[in-house]
Amino acid sequence: MNSKPIRRVVIAGGGTAGWMVAAGLAKCLGQQVDIRLVESEEIGTVGVGEATIPTLHFMHEILDLDEKEFIQATQATFKLGISFENWRNVGEHYFHSFGKTGKGHWTAGFQHFWLEGRRRGLASDYGDYCLELRAGLDNRFALLPDNGINYAYHFDATLYGQYLRRFSAALGVQRLEGKIVKVHQAEGSGDITGIALDNGALVEGDLFIDCTGMRSLLLGETLGVPYESWSHWLPCDSALAVQTESVGEPVPYTRSIAHPWGWQWRIPLQHRVGNGVVFSSKHISDDEAKAALLAHVQGEVLRQPRVIKFTPGQREVVWKNNVVAIGLSSGFLEPLESTSIHLIQRGLTRLVELFPTDGIRQSDVDEYNAQAREQIEVIRDFIILHYHVTDRDDSAFWRGCRDMDVPPLLKHRIQHFRDTARVMLHQGELFAENSWVQVMMGQGILPRSHHPITRNMDDRSLADFLGEIRRDVARTMMKLPRHQQFIDQFCPAPRLEQPKAPAAAVAPLLNPQARVDSVELADGSRVYVIDDFAQDPDALVALAQSAAGRFKAPPGHPYPGPQLDLPDAVSAALDACFQQQFRARLQAGAPLGMYGRFSRVTQDAGTLDARQRICHRDDSALGAGEMVCASVHYLFRDEQLGGTVFFRSLMSEADTRQFMRDANTLDAGAFGDKYGIPPGYMTEGNRYFEVIGRVPARWNRAIFYDGAIFHSGDIRWASPAAYRDGPGRLTINAFFKSRRP
Repeated sequence: MNSKPIRRVVIAGGGTAGWMVAAGLAKCLGQQVDIRLVESEEIGTVGVGEATIPTLHFMHEILDLDEKEFIQATQATFKLGISFENWRNVGEHYFHSFGKTGKGHWTAGFQHFWLEGRRRGLASDYGDYCLELRAGLDNRFALLPDNGINYAYHFDATLYGQYLRRFSAALGVQRLEGKIVKVHQAEGSGDITGIALDNGALVEGDLFIDCTGMRSLLLGETLGVPYESWSHWLPCDSALAVQTESVGEPVPYTRSIAHPWGWQWRIPLQHRVGNGVVFSSKHISDDEAKAALLAHVQGEVLRQPRVIKFTPGQREVVWKNNVVAIGLSSGFLEPLESTSIHLIQRGLTRLVELFPTDGIRQSDVDEYNAQAREQIEVIRDFIILHYHVTDRDDSAFWRGCRDMDVPPLLKHRIQHFRDTARVMLHQGELFAENSWVQVMMGQGILPRSHHPITRNMDDRSLADFLGEIRRDVARTMMKLPRHQQFIDQFCPAPRLEQPKAPAAAVAPLLNPQARVDSVELADGSRVYVIDDFAQDPDALVALAQSAAGRFKAPPGHPYPGPQLDLPDAVSAALDACFQQQFRARLQAGAPLGMYGRFSRVTQDAGTLDARQRICHRDDSALGAGEMVCASVHYLFRDEQLGGTVFFRSLMSEADTRQFMRDANTLDAGAFGDKYGIPPGYMTEGNRYFEVIGRVPARWNRAIFYDGAIFHSGDIRWASPAAYRDGPGRLTINAFFKSRRP
């Protein structure tokens, strides 16, 4: 190996990993080595790991960070655990908390005493004996003396990287801006000697830290270290992340919500919420996952979802020659148990412990690699546990997870706990006994037996033992303030101005490559149809979903559901489209204005009034010499929710006018009696109107037509829940008023 003393350390890549490494090395070894970090502002970071675990306190102790300052700089909140929802089965939840549950004995953990108490009818819920769990579910938190409560943080990973960048600069770390365009290696050894940047600079060093993310530029691409995939155990290979404005008080826990194809996270910060989904692309498409995510977020969308592709696994080694990979360049595990930042931290602290000051020794390299592999494999097994031990049978995804073979150590631990309630861990494992117990019981394993020492206690002694623990937890919890109240008093962060995603996302609204087709109706008029109408229809759905609470059904308006006025930018883009492409085609004259809205059909078919159960024209409030054209943009994927059907009156013009007057003046019963039209959406012809054309709905399809043509939504109402859940039958309806030519 290289016996050259290490005096120059080069960190390739910034982000959370790069700046954590820079801060840690500078604090511990900055007086002995020169530290430079190369990054480019043009290269984004993944930034999905916003939840942490309590081991981060050790990192902050090393750096001697001020907790209040750190929290305010990163918009942080406190975290007491993770709520796992729908993982065991749909509708069943459990909480994996930090800290300990109850009090164990040197022969047996607390779960054995709880199981004995449960057998005798003396024990309450397992979570009643854990302060962190009860405080989390009751939305309470405070710092307690003598580490009386175990906690971690939710924070903005990008702000955390910026915070550590400022911290590192104060310790002498030099930041170099630029993209790496070439990696120089020594002949023979293959050691990296320098990295060339796009600005012409050559950055030379003795030890290189690869923080280039999943690309793994130095360790993977340059040194050719193979990647070991764990996809056969961890089926998810994609993620989407999105930020939303907060709509309520932050809870002191992460939410992990299982779906038929993966899971969703929700991480509350002080003024926004981090949301995302982790999913298997074999079981759901990117677009479907994006729609599912946007349908399950709350608050205004601040940044649009972006897809992250990954392969769960690890490089065969993470230290080779004079390159150490830390963070995503070394491997990837999905953030189900918030371990991403911990793995960066542990890579750093292990490097400090084994730092090759007087030259790189193979024994140090081997020890580093062995520790790194052992650690990540145990964490991997803990994550696999959540997928494998489940009662879910509602999708191919979950059936595959349930039926798969798992690593031998995990298989043994599951069976050992099922048989005996024992959890036997190796020294230094990240997740302690309480974590394994909470997750295995939460996922549905109830041990068949437990330690006989618990039978040494009579009923009164066991009841007193369990009761005192439970009461102590309850007494302490009730003294804690609300989580938001504690933040307001101790560490309120200033509200940051966030870029508003919807305006940016819809600015290039229309797809310039979209083709215009036409459908000729039976009366000779035409409807113009444009598929792939919007460049980013999901952004429009997100815009509507972010303002879901502002949708209203205007009193007296005949539309059968809530509406929301379009933002000016969207209206302007639609109006420009109409004027340029459809005004002449629809024989409209000079423009007089337009109006656009989001709309959703939600009203039960049996409750429709007279106006709502017949077709209509868009001709209200028109003056002499005026006309209106209209458009509908379908923003839903379930085509069964219905497109638009067009009609022609079979009555004389005078009878048609009387019919429409009656629909607007008679109550539903009187109208039904007079015309024999029962409640329900009009999708077919009757003795008053005949169908002259029908345009099916399709995702991201728009239609433009003359508003004087009778028409109606083709609403079959076969599955009311499909219309009411999520965005449902979301459309953009626009009306373009013009003079008659």
